[in-house]
Amino acid sequence: MTADKLKKLKKDKDVMLEQLRQESLASQHIIGSHNKNRLVKALAAGRRLDLVDRTLLSNKVHAEHSTRLTNRFQARWTKLQTKALVDWKKAKHLTKSKKPTDSEIAATHFRFLTVVDSVCHVSANEAISLVKGLKSQIQAVTNKCSGVWCLGVIEVEVVEIDLMRKIKVADKTTATETRKLDVCEALGKDLSKSLFADETALFLIHSHCVVTAQNPRQLEIFEEKLRGVKRWQKASRQLELKKLSESFAGKAKSIERNLTDIARYITKGGNDWFGGKAYLRYKVGFENYSEDVSDEAMWVAINWRRNKLLQQEHKAEGLIDVLSMTNEEILELAILIDMMMGLNRTRTGYLVSAGR
Repeated sequence: MTADKLKKLKKDKDVMLEQLRQESLASQHIIGSHNKNRLVKALAAGRRLDLVDRTLLSNKVHAEHSTRLTNRFQARWTKLQTKALVDWKKAKHLTKSKKPTDSEIAATHFRFLTVVDSVCHVSANEAISLVKGLKSQIQAVTNKCSGVWCLGVIEVEVVEIDLMRKIKVADKTTATETRKLDVCEALGKDLSKSLFADETALFLIHSHCVVTAQNPRQLEIFEEKLRGVKRWQKASRQLELKKLSESFAGKAKSIERNLTDIARYITKGGNDWFGGKAYLRYKVGFENYSEDVSDEAMWVAINWRRNKLLQQEHKAEGLIDVLSMTNEEILELAILIDMMMGLNRTRTGYLVSAGR
C-alpha cells in the first residue's frame, strides 16, 4: 500500500472518529443509568477524563465540600443561638419573657436567599464572566448592609427551554414549573433573537445563600438593597429571601438539619436532586431540595410520566431518558464548575462570602 493511500485511510479514519465523537456528545442517556457513568461517558467524549474526580459532580468531592460548608453554617448558628440565649438571660428579669425556641431565634436571624441572575449559551467560557459578576454583586450588596452576613454558592444549571414548553403543553405543571419557564424566557430576551430557534438548552446562573443578621430590620434593609439591583428586576420572583423551613413531609425539622440539608443541596453541582442525591437530568421547576415532592413514589411517577409523554420524540422508545442532559451539556457543566472552583487556590471559588 502506498504512502498516499495510508495517509488517506488515516484521514478518513480520523474524520469518522470525530463524527462518532460528535454524535456521542449530542446523545442522551438511557433510563436508569448511574450518574457516575453519565459523567464518565460525557468527559470521555470530550477528552476531559481529568475532571472525573475533580469537581462537585464527583460524589467524593461533593461530600467533602458539603461537610465543610455545613460546619461553617453550624458555627454561625451556634454563635447566634448562644448570643440570643445570653441576651434573654440578661433581660428576662425585666421583660418576663419566655426562653426563645430555636425556631424563634432562627426566624429572627436567619434567611435563605435565592437569586436567579441570567442565562447564556451552554458555554463554560461564556458563563464564567456571569458567574464572577453575580458573585461580586451579592458581595457588594452584603458589604453595604451593617450586621448582615452571607455565605453560599454560585450555581449553574442546564435548562432545556423546548422541553419545558412541551411539558407545559402535555402535562399539568405546577406554579413553580411555569414560573421557571417564564423567568428563563424573560432573561433570554437579552440574548440573540434566534437563540430559541437554534439553541434551546441554556445555562441558568443563580445563587443560593444562607444570610444572617443581628436583627430583623437589618434583614429588611438587605432585601431592599437586593431589590434595588436593576438586573434582578427583569422577571417576577428573581429574588427570594425566606425563613428556614420548620418542617418537612409533616415532621418538625431542626435548624441543624436544615443547615445540613441546605449545604448538601447547594454544593451538588448537578441539576436535579432527590433523596440526598444529585442527578444529571433537567429540573423543570424551582423547588428547593425536594420540598415540593416529598414522596419518592410521586417523584418517580412524575418523571416516568413525562418520559412517556415525550418519548415519541425518540426512536428508542422506552430506553432514552428524555430528561437526561446530553453528554455535551454535562461536559460543559463539568468544565465550568472546574473553572468556578479554581477561582481561588482552595478550590472554593464557587462560594459567595461576605459580611461579619
